[in-house]
Amino acid sequence: MENAGLRERKIPLQRRLGRHKDALIAAVILVPMFLVWLVVSGFPTLFGFVLGFFEWVGLADTPNFIWFDNFVSFFNNPVYTDALWRSIWLGGLVTVITLGAGFFAALLMNMPLFGKGFYRSIWYIPAITATVATTQVFNIFLDSNNGVINNILKAMGKEPIVWQYSVGWGIFWIVVYSVWKGVGGAALIWLAGLQSVDLSLYEAAEIDGAGRWNKLRYVTLPGLKPIATYIVITNLIGAIQIYEQVLFITNGGPYGQTEVLVFRIYRDGFWDFNLGMAGASSLIMALIVIVVTVLYYNWSTKSDRRTTIPLKPVKSAGKEALPHARSTKRQG
Repeated sequence: MENAGLRERKIPLQRRLGRHKDALIAAVILVPMFLVWLVVSGFPTLFGFVLGFFEWVGLADTPNFIWFDNFVSFFNNPVYTDALWRSIWLGGLVTVITLGAGFFAALLMNMPLFGKGFYRSIWYIPAITATVATTQVFNIFLDSNNGVINNILKAMGKEPIVWQYSVGWGIFWIVVYSVWKGVGGAALIWLAGLQSVDLSLYEAAEIDGAGRWNKLRYVTLPGLKPIATYIVITNLIGAIQIYEQVLFITNGGPYGQTEVLVFRIYRDGFWDFNLGMAGASSLIMALIVIVVTVLYYNWSTKSDRRTTIPLKPVKSAGKEALPHARSTKRQG
């Protein structure tokens, strides 16, 4: 009798475990990852945001709660506002060029070329190489004394250029490196979007006499709108947070004219130990990235609604014939 009672208790327990089996498997997989994220990223990020409301100069001093003074100082100091504005327009410029170059590269990748797998790999190599290593290669080209480009200029009888002392050239090489680094990832995502467009739409357009340009305009581009929304948002978020290129190519020079906000945060936190301003700048940048992302997403979804033709509900033949059949019965 006791064994029978134990069996009856085990059966409901097994049924419960069977019902929640997927949830348990998901919890076993996700909970450790979530805990690691909290330790490595979640708590440090929250702590950095909280620091924005304190005045704290390193571990030798005690934090002093000062409310919004750091945020007021941020917007009253041209060093921070210029760095913020430079991050926004530089990130926008890099995003536009990267998306345009990536789309052109995706069109080439989508062609039936010989060895296109190798060709695609070449485009993606910059995205997976370490920034520290590739920026050093750039610096070899840009060295003032024995750089590759300056040696070519000397051979042509031209004066060598001191790239590090020119704001224009500094911005130019930061943009060139950022585009070179990001165009491969953008091209692969564009390529996935191109291959997801229904081929029957191209066949219908060809029957209607559409050329290559009209196919691209009326078939390809509308079919890429969901991919475009994703790729613009992700690339813009990454471009606004440009940091390593500035650190290794110009180091913020000359005289801070190529500093971006993330580089300024790094200097406040690790050079000047002004942890309060670093936290306030981080919170401001996070809010700006969120606002820009939400605004673009809302604009994109509204644009899709305007260009989408609403479908009118079609009444089935049975529903239309039913009242007619009732009326004939009444007449009979």
